[in-house]
Amino acid sequence: MKTLAAVFFIMAWPAWAGAAQVTMAASTATATVGERIELRVVVRAETGVEDIRVDVPAGAFDIVGRSRRPAVGTADGRSFEEIIRIAFFRTGDFVVGPFRVQLLPLRDGVASEQTGQLTIRVRSLLGENDKDIKPLKELFAIRGDPRHLLKYAAALMLLLMLGALALLLLAKLKKKRLAESEPPMAPELELELRVSELRKKNLPQSGEFRQFFIALSALIKHFIQRAYGFNAEDCTTAETMARLKNCENDGEIVAGLETIFIEADLVKFARQVPEKESVAAIWPRIASLVAKHRKRRELTTAATHVQTGR
Repeated sequence: MKTLAAVFFIMAWPAWAGAAQVTMAASTATATVGERIELRVVVRAETGVEDIRVDVPAGAFDIVGRSRRPAVGTADGRSFEEIIRIAFFRTGDFVVGPFRVQLLPLRDGVASEQTGQLTIRVRSLLGENDKDIKPLKELFAIRGDPRHLLKYAAALMLLLMLGALALLLLAKLKKKRLAESEPPMAPELELELRVSELRKKNLPQSGEFRQFFIALSALIKHFIQRAYGFNAEDCTTAETMARLKNCENDGEIVAGLETIFIEADLVKFARQVPEKESVAAIWPRIASLVAKHRKRRELTTAATHVQTGR
């Protein structure tokens, strides 16, 4: 998704009914198919309104995310703000709104307000001079019967396939020899290396949240298998955490891994779009996990050296 325009296109509709003033703004008035658009609903309410609920009716758009800002106290009440991210998957001119905003707790007086309407134009990714299908060129006539060349083409393809197979076997043999000659990395060091490689791909920054959490879950479960001795890859999140609690006495490690797995499940299966802060909090948790396991290994190694008299 390309970056939204910095200047917001605003079509605000204040509702002055004595209870609240409601405005709605869009991050752009013109978007392409699939582009994310931010709808910002701001409510300035009088004293007594503790919270709001924005009801979004079904429309020609898909809701791809919602987030709330903390309420801000003002001299005569409170200010609330909610961001609704939508996307259109067909072209045309669309009217968004009005949305019904409930003022909580419900009172005998004004219980809700309405936003105004926004008109958003959705255009195709193709330019004005682009064409979906260009005219085909005329076929080029080949004289003679080219079928006698088939045997040579088949021989060439066979040689290429044999060459590719030989290169693949040599690469596997070389990798196997290297693996046999070098001792395996400690589980925490391997996790640290693989997570560093994953982080360099910048998948969350590109909006590839599901691919990121699938890869991260696989790395952590492989680490659990090596460090704790059970195959976490064949277990659900609940099964993994139940067995991990029997193997790990450090509550911080267990809580950190459980938080990562729960967030991964929400993204992978519920298609939830995580906040930037929750993704950023993953790296300190993994760093703490690696540091604790490294310290345990160093203490074990030192104790072994003392017992052997080295």
